[in-house]
Amino acid sequence: MKFTNLHHHSTFSYLDGFGLPAVHAARAAELGYSAIALTEHGNVSSHMQLEKAASKIGIKPIFGLEAYCGAADEEGRSQWKNHLTILARDAEGYRNLMRVVTQSWQDFYYHPTVSGETLAAHREGIAVLSGCAGSRLACTLAGGKGTEEHNERPDYDAALEEAARWQDFLGEDYYLEIQPFPELPRTCAINKAYRWISEELGVPLVVTCDVHYPRYEDHEMQAVLHAIGRGNATVDDQMRAWNYQVPLTLPDSDEWLAGRLEATGLPRKWAWYAIEMSAIVAERCNVTLPKAERLRYPITEDDLVPWI
Repeated sequence: MKFTNLHHHSTFSYLDGFGLPAVHAARAAELGYSAIALTEHGNVSSHMQLEKAASKIGIKPIFGLEAYCGAADEEGRSQWKNHLTILARDAEGYRNLMRVVTQSWQDFYYHPTVSGETLAAHREGIAVLSGCAGSRLACTLAGGKGTEEHNERPDYDAALEEAARWQDFLGEDYYLEIQPFPELPRTCAINKAYRWISEELGVPLVVTCDVHYPRYEDHEMQAVLHAIGRGNATVDDQMRAWNYQVPLTLPDSDEWLAGRLEATGLPRKWAWYAIEMSAIVAERCNVTLPKAERLRYPITEDDLVPWI
């Protein structure tokens, strides 16, 4: 497998992802992946379990976050929640990722919220993918959160301007995230537009699969989790409301993935380029989680109490 998935959720993406980190890591190894990332919604709680599991089976762990990024309303609260995929490239990047997450929980409003100011203050050592179909860039292009709900036609000029701002901000650490879901018209429109933006600005395309469960047959469990989380929906309601047939799991071959990208409207050479870029980004992410020294109590003779 050339492909490395850089947008990946486990059960730590509460009531959205399914399967413990060890299960996801084992599945990645079974399919021949050399690395696995975890990017939970708003938290980094799975990272230690990922590192332990990956080290046992000989694949590289990549540590990240799917952040909730918001635009403030008049009262300073974050009104819109656009997604952004953030990865730690090195030790300083991981420290900055921790700082971003900590601040996001202090700025909590419905979700832990990452502001532009927080990201600007802690951008060293991180790589940023533009995000899924709910990202700021995607919504600028095709409508959605914080914009008109649905654009009659994609707003290429606004999307180009938005991507250029991110490129100026992050330079070589910014990537356009595309996904292999030809069943979704929104994804097809986004992929085609991002290819054009990539040509215009030179920002690389990177494919991710937005994984939420280890095997395709687990997709019904995601509907169960969503029904629980929403509290006012049955599983049948959820199955009707969402397209759960879209495979949010690891692909078992590069060829299958390339074919899915082509089906969204990408030329074959661009599909393979996005697959190869996923491996390049993965190679750039090299983090070992920091460990605290084991505490030892300073024993003296005065501390020794006879048992009898």
